[in-house]
Amino acid sequence: MVKKIFYINSEMEPFASVSNLAKLSVDIPLGLQEKGNDVRCLMPKYGFISERKYILREVIRLKEIFFSYDDIDYECSAKSAFLPQSRLQVYFLENKDKFGELNNLLFKSKNGRFLPDNDIRFAFYSLAAIKMLPNLFWFPNVIICNGWTSALVPFLLKKLSEKNKDLTKIKTIYLTNSLNKDVLYDSSNLPFNVETLKEIKSYNLNQIGCAYSNASIIIDDEEKVSGNIMKSNIFKNSKSCSSVNLTNSNGDSIALLNEIEKVIKAL
Repeated sequence: MVKKIFYINSEMEPFASVSNLAKLSVDIPLGLQEKGNDVRCLMPKYGFISERKYILREVIRLKEIFFSYDDIDYECSAKSAFLPQSRLQVYFLENKDKFGELNNLLFKSKNGRFLPDNDIRFAFYSLAAIKMLPNLFWFPNVIICNGWTSALVPFLLKKLSEKNKDLTKIKTIYLTNSLNKDVLYDSSNLPFNVETLKEIKSYNLNQIGCAYSNASIIIDDEEKVSGNIMKSNIFKNSKSCSSVNLTNSNGDSIALLNEIEKVIKAL
């Protein structure tokens, strides 16, 4: 059965890349599209991404996206492009305050330290990713959250679906290939109420993503993280968790694609 799939990531070749997730963010959506699914991708519009080089176009209904949460008003916009040499549609979420000044390390300063406002930035991104759907006039069957930067999407989707019936049927899959010890959300920094997240003591983003998604998939690559992740009890609240070993895949993501397809069918 053909599915509408929204693939949310923070890096994607050739637009921005700091890890092997950038390549997977191309291979997996393309693979799902080749299976006949309606696949669309989302990533932030970083200031260094050339609109001319990649032919980013304005979309009238995405030019001004206004939304609110917990009585706070927010604003963003989005442009659209195709992944080079393909018909895979990519939306670029724009907010100059959050993404315009970031360097090509994305999450880190030039000295290698994680930026102190990553939690605020990608909490906003996760919220905006859901809030832009009515402007698209398109609601996916499945949202795939690729990595810690979209870890709040499953939680927020559940909260927002309480008041928006168009969101109730959307299922979420959370992917991770890292322990992410450096990316913890400080609840006092977040731009909205996360009172119900206090049961997750460390606020590790893997814990949040897995606790609220419909399914979680660990990607075991050169870091061989699955054993350590399992020992850390990060996935103890996950409804459905599986792992895929890509250590000796030579860049071939077919095993992950097959696992994602299997999970989607089971949702």
